[in-house]
Amino acid sequence: MKWTLDQLATFVAAAEAASFSAAARKLGRAQSAVSTAIAMLEASLDTELFDRSGRTPSLTEAGRALLDEARELMRQCRHFDNRALALATKLPGQLTLALDEGLPYPAELALVQALDQAFPHLELTLFHGSAANIAEWLLAGKADVGLAFRRLPPDAALVSQPVGAVPRVLVVGSEHALVHEPGICRQTLARHRQLLVTPRFAHDDADERISPQLWRADSLYVIAEQAAMGLGWAVLPLNIARYPTQNGRLVEIHAQDLVFAALEVHLYWRAGQEEASMLQWLRRYLANAVFARDVGRPPTA
Repeated sequence: MKWTLDQLATFVAAAEAASFSAAARKLGRAQSAVSTAIAMLEASLDTELFDRSGRTPSLTEAGRALLDEARELMRQCRHFDNRALALATKLPGQLTLALDEGLPYPAELALVQALDQAFPHLELTLFHGSAANIAEWLLAGKADVGLAFRRLPPDAALVSQPVGAVPRVLVVGSEHALVHEPGICRQTLARHRQLLVTPRFAHDDADERISPQLWRADSLYVIAEQAAMGLGWAVLPLNIARYPTQNGRLVEIHAQDLVFAALEVHLYWRAGQEEASMLQWLRRYLANAVFARDVGRPPTA
């Protein structure tokens, strides 16, 4: 078989257009060139791809079966070309980005859009998880760069820099007793169950503990759901407290003698990566503190 990629591309174009003349216009060729390319492909495969007995050619059973295969081959060719271009121009060909599950969606989507505009041939993989997951993925080489709240457990193999912050609010479920409690303060909160994120390492949450009654979870969204169910109070990033699924279920309350600092967002990478072009781009982009803007705005459909 001596078929060519050009013949495959012509076959796919003709099949999708359901017309040799329409395929010719799309490809910028003469109709005779399209007909010849498909005829040569059929001869190479010893298989008839189109039934030409009607007014317009239609795919044969074999043509329908081979169309998806041809599309996949063309997709792989585009991928090959894009990777070669990235290598030739020294642009990154792949990026695996590990993101804290609690990061604001608008900022995350803006980052992905900016990556698409800056690196149109980039092959991007996103992982979402807890800070502990992100540290594990980075150290194992499964992720290139990570974005997470606060600091990961100390490790000489990882380097970080703060790139923004997300405000936090005190919340309870709409049916919780604290909703109607006057003059809430630290002592008031201590009488009710507190919902906390599982600490990254020993004593990591010592400054966050207020109530002797504690429930912990490794997910901010799980904590938000528990709070909405009336199981306790929690301090959550503003974007999670105002997530659409919690609308009307979570109530933001105020404690007179407490101020909850914003959660810092840190960019993480493995030591020795400082000269990588992608990391340099990310550091410049995130220097604009994108994770401090519009964090309370719900994601749009």
